Amino acid sequence: EEQKQVFPNPHSRVNFIIITHPTGNYAYLVQTDRHYIMRTDYNWETKSFTMPYLVCGQSGGWGYADGVGSSARLNKPKQGVFVKNPDYEGQADEYDFYFCDSDNHCIRRLTPFGRVEIFAGRGSNGTWGYNDGDLRAEARFNFPESITYDESRGCFYVGDSRNYVIRKIGYEE
Repeated sequence: EEQKQVFPNPHSRVNFIIITHPTGNYAYLVQTDRHYIMRTDYNWETKSFTMPYLVCGQSGGWGYADGVGSSARLNKPKQGVFVKNPDYEGQADEYDFYFCDSDNHCIRRLTPFGRVEIFAGRGSNGTWGYNDGDLRAEARFNFPESITYDESRGCFYVGDSRNYVIRKIGYEE
């Protein structure tokens, strides 16, 4: 098979993680070492991805802030997963994107509208550690790096790397 360049990486010496949307209509490019997430749309006619554009964070602008687009601050975003949100039923995009914000010790949610917000971690004082409890007020992680969603059980599994455990985030029945 023939190989061809899909698009140039704006930071050629930086690795990125590609996570494709369940519809195949686009993919997120998570730039871990540059602290932002880009999006590339899939053109079904040409069967190729378009030039990526910024969705959230800021190149080299690490930190912690919830917000929309470039006003959000990330610190080494890692793996993410798309999860269908019933509140968006019937809209063009029905999925939120949950991702590990490793050096901020938390799990963040990126909505289809470009808003980044805390989902779990940081506890009440914004630090790392190991603690269960209320997702925003008490839960703490220590460099989470991987996340997956079990749709049949309605729960997340998080690779909490420096606590050396797999954590489960789910609703008690």
